[in-house]
Amino acid sequence: YSPETQRWVVSMYRLAKSLDPTRLVEDNSPCNYDHTETDLNTWHAYLPGYAWGEFLENVCRNTYPGSAWNFADGYRQGRQPMLNSECGNVWGYEGSTGDVDWSWDYHIMMNQFQKHPRVAGWLYTEHHDVVNEWNGYYRFDRSEKQTGLEELMPGMRLNDLHSDIYLLPDLPLCSDREAGARVAVPLWLSVFTASPPAGEAVLEYRLRGYDMLGEELQVQGDRRTLALAPWSWGTFDTLYVDLPGHPGLYQLDLRLSTKSGMPIHHNFCFFRVHGPGSGLHTHTGRDGKPIQVLSFSPNSFARAHWSEKLWTVLDGLKVNGAGAGYFEYEVAWPETLQAERISEAHLNMELSAKPLLGKDRNMEEQADGDYMRGGGLHDPGRNPNAYPMTDDRLNPSQVQVFINGRAAGWHYLPDDPADHRGVLSWHSQPKDRKLREAGTYGYLVRVPLSAEHIASAREEGRFRIRLQVDGSLAGGLAVYGAEFGSYPMDPGIVFSVK
Repeated sequence: YSPETQRWVVSMYRLAKSLDPTRLVEDNSPCNYDHTETDLNTWHAYLPGYAWGEFLENVCRNTYPGSAWNFADGYRQGRQPMLNSECGNVWGYEGSTGDVDWSWDYHIMMNQFQKHPRVAGWLYTEHHDVVNEWNGYYRFDRSEKQTGLEELMPGMRLNDLHSDIYLLPDLPLCSDREAGARVAVPLWLSVFTASPPAGEAVLEYRLRGYDMLGEELQVQGDRRTLALAPWSWGTFDTLYVDLPGHPGLYQLDLRLSTKSGMPIHHNFCFFRVHGPGSGLHTHTGRDGKPIQVLSFSPNSFARAHWSEKLWTVLDGLKVNGAGAGYFEYEVAWPETLQAERISEAHLNMELSAKPLLGKDRNMEEQADGDYMRGGGLHDPGRNPNAYPMTDDRLNPSQVQVFINGRAAGWHYLPDDPADHRGVLSWHSQPKDRKLREAGTYGYLVRVPLSAEHIASAREEGRFRIRLQVDGSLAGGLAVYGAEFGSYPMDPGIVFSVK
């Protein structure tokens, strides 16, 4: 973009304005911070969700009349409105993302745009997938993708992230906290309209979540009223929520509505309280009776074999087997566990199917090609960061469970989903601009154990737990631990004791 070309662009801008001074004219939509003369001060950005806050702070700090930021040498900003003209996460990761759950990064990005009102607008890339980018709201064929927002918070839709009245908890989307902590939650409210609903609005908030048994909990809730002033934004209040005194994943829901009950906006954030790790732990059940949990990590299997591939994610937070095969675990009978006191027991796990994606295959099988141009890379699971977002295409599998050689049941696994519901999979990602099966999660599987299962384990001095997928529906198997997936729990055997 030479100085001669820049001068020509200026002349075309001035010509266009002379022909019709009522129209907005932009010199170009810059990827390289090189405006000349323009009516719009725009910029592009593709970033991981965690990078948007710092980036927008810098953008707003450097946007003012006379600033050289975002302009070519020799040119300066005037009073043009500043806005984004391309944004997303597809090029925000090293080598691009391929097909991935975009809703997590999108949620964070929208929260940050709302917190920075000097950004007058944004344009997401893209409406639907194209041959070299799978960042669309819809698939290439316009079929649906699932964000998981409605399932996480009933009543919430993607349009809540586009609302002109926007309420957000001014915290990371998921943050680590201590058991029993009191958490201060600053509330940010943006009203980008001249005519908000008249009168006071009602804010309802609710803290709920899952404990390390996968049990859903309702913890705390309340409501308060607030005024909606036209064209206003900022922190208006702080909530204080008390986390439970035991490990879990807790979600703070915020629902804003009119006094008549018409919904205005929904939003949420998460708090992760970490557990004690593998081994035998005692808890109190909902009925007040003691429960003992013998948990083990996903990558602690003693034996495994898979027809296509076996591998782990992030040092064993999740383990994958593709095709037909098995994982077999050997878990020693704890010395303190008294068989005669066990009234009931079940195996508790988060599992999903696991197909072999393009990126999981051997490198010699990979096609060469220019990724930007789609050459040879038409597989949306080919990029090293990719994990295709949940949609209508299912990848089912079926797992049979054996305890000490005795069958304990079959379980159908409908899919290998990846969307906003994979909270822990997103939360565990290192902030290094790479993704490792981000957003993936499974299904809560509970396998009742019979008296014969318990007796055989006591006799052997161990539980031999075999998770087997045979050739009849060889969709693979993924086993999730307490720091990956949807549920804050390792695989484990739960004992109700007398």
